[in-house]
Amino acid sequence: MAAVRLSAMAVVVALLWVFGGTPAATAVDDPGLATFYEQTLSWEPCGKDLQNGTQGDGASPPPGFRERLECARLEVPRDYAHPTRSTMQVQLIRLKATGPGERLGSLVINPGGPGASGVNYLIDSGSAFARLGQRYDIVSFDPRGTGHTEPISCGSKLTTGGDDSLAAKEKRINEACGRYSGGLLRWVGTPDVARDMDVLRAAVHDDKLNYLGFSYGTKLGAVYAHEFPDKVGRMVLDSVEDPTKNTWQTALAQARGFQQALDDFAADCLRTADCPLGTDKSRAREQLRTWYQQLSERPMKVKGETVDETTYVYALREALYSRSDWPALRQALAQLRRGDAAGILRLSESGGGSATRTVPAPRVGQDELPPQDQLALRAIACRDTSERYDADDYPRAERELTNASPLFGPDIAPLMLDCYDWPVAGDDSSREVAAPGAPPLLLVATTNDPATPYEGAFNMARELGNSSVVLTFHGEGHAAYTTQDPCVQRHVDDFLLNGVLPKAQTSCG
Repeated sequence: MAAVRLSAMAVVVALLWVFGGTPAATAVDDPGLATFYEQTLSWEPCGKDLQNGTQGDGASPPPGFRERLECARLEVPRDYAHPTRSTMQVQLIRLKATGPGERLGSLVINPGGPGASGVNYLIDSGSAFARLGQRYDIVSFDPRGTGHTEPISCGSKLTTGGDDSLAAKEKRINEACGRYSGGLLRWVGTPDVARDMDVLRAAVHDDKLNYLGFSYGTKLGAVYAHEFPDKVGRMVLDSVEDPTKNTWQTALAQARGFQQALDDFAADCLRTADCPLGTDKSRAREQLRTWYQQLSERPMKVKGETVDETTYVYALREALYSRSDWPALRQALAQLRRGDAAGILRLSESGGGSATRTVPAPRVGQDELPPQDQLALRAIACRDTSERYDADDYPRAERELTNASPLFGPDIAPLMLDCYDWPVAGDDSSREVAAPGAPPLLLVATTNDPATPYEGAFNMARELGNSSVVLTFHGEGHAAYTTQDPCVQRHVDDFLLNGVLPKAQTSCG
């Protein structure tokens, strides 16, 4: 569909559009979009460049799993206001329903980020949705600017200049993104991705979108509900972003959240006989800060890799996304106490391809660019907000974030400069999530979630305004469904498979 032509069906749609109606299966408000909504997907075995995912957790999929994967390309308008001018190809992937039971259509999954590859996520983690995959085709995709869907590119190396300040470097990164991806940056925002999902819904022949989104994926799902309330099917938002907070407020909430999670880890560690943090809470906090200072002053080498204070903080943060990683963190800190940083390095690398992550990897060298998924995160986040903080704002940000968390605050503070002099304007419409005409959603919130604090789910439910239900998981970590907690999975599966929402104030854990 390099050139979009109106079919006979499109003419019908145009007439209906003029006279105030649209066919339910097409559901477009612009006759120029009809061809996109009518397209037929060509599913085929995934190519070698898509078969292996990231394999970030080292887990092996079940026998025959990868052979079941199918891939296709979805054609969508680059600019929905002018759909026939230019198009892009969205990379899709699916696992067909296995049975038994009646097929329910497709369940679209988004793993978060933003910037994370949904294709890699399904390859790496699709077996976690085996029960849902009996009755749904499990479908995921690489959103605009990520993975295999016109990935954001900012070149290979940064130009160096006389000003080596953090703000100057962030500005150079953003200028490079403008040079290499300037024609794409306006079109990677969440509202456009939500519209892509509606084209996807039609292309897989579903009247309603069934959806499971984690972390940033909850924002994407909520924006879809806002834009297409009459097309919402069964929708679950797990680890919910707070639509009432701006970038600054979200950064402060995350700093506090990760600090609380670290305190919880330390308290759990102190209950063991071999905890490397000492014998009481105050000593544990002091020890954690001491290692930070030591690695700042004297970075360590592990097989040619440098482990400094930034690597250390990132390792802590990675381990706090899931309580199941706490034993590995305890072991890594015990190694560090013996002068060996191998465990810290290993943990810092464990999230390189992970989904649901909400904050970037360690900052890179002065003349280096962040990895592609982090550039995509930056591009999407900067398109989704009009906030533009600069060098004058940074001292206050660093001060407030450090007060919120002496360890995590200084590491989060540089993110406030990500949109400094960004080449395109921001769009705040992605914070508009009111969807009173949509059926109730199921929101899943973890009480000690460091990345998307618990209260965000209740704020989202209120903003949606459609009687959505919050399921509370009393626990630690991010993305409750993937913790394999049987209570959480039972309620989520019952809703997605049978349409049964838990009662208000239901909790697990």
